[in-house]
Amino acid sequence: MSDFLFLGDSITDAGHLFDPANLGNGYVSMLAVDMRFFNCVFQNRGHDGFTTEQVLHMLNRDGIERNWDVITLLVGVNDIPVELYTSRKRIPDEFAYYYEEILRFLITHTDAQLILAEPFLFDHPLEYKSWHPYIEAESKIIETLADKYHACFLPTDHILRQSAEEMGIDRITPDGIHLTYTGNQILADLWRRAYLEMPR
Repeated sequence: MSDFLFLGDSITDAGHLFDPANLGNGYVSMLAVDMRFFNCVFQNRGHDGFTTEQVLHMLNRDGIERNWDVITLLVGVNDIPVELYTSRKRIPDEFAYYYEEILRFLITHTDAQLILAEPFLFDHPLEYKSWHPYIEAESKIIETLADKYHACFLPTDHILRQSAEEMGIDRITPDGIHLTYTGNQILADLWRRAYLEMPR
């Protein structure tokens, strides 16, 4: 039996309504009903709209309630509007700082294996196409930090966008950022494969 904690933004949140016992209706809840994880503990602490800075603030404020076996972090897309629409230059330096501070907190307070999921974004509506250089910059930072902290880097962006091209954008995302049921299934499959291939 393993204990799984999920941190991040609205992709993880998926309507769990600030209740850690409620897994929402996204990829976390799909994993929790997988028979391969029967009797495992799942907790969803994703929050709609969270940036890296806000995830770090939440952890510093609320702490970690147990020594989790695996912690998954999926955050980054909400840092892009901070870069684009405020006076703060978030990417790359602030993003790298906050992300690394999250990792330092987690390895200080738990012995958990870490899964660091790449943030993703679709090209519809077209305004998001100009955001992709920022996603790519964040991805490189996360992959570098995953290597530094011996974490599992989970690629998602290319795979989800390719699925949208093959299956139709509306099958994967309703708005260019969030995921449909099918999109969440793909993300859950990617997570499951990464977890099952992790060294124990």
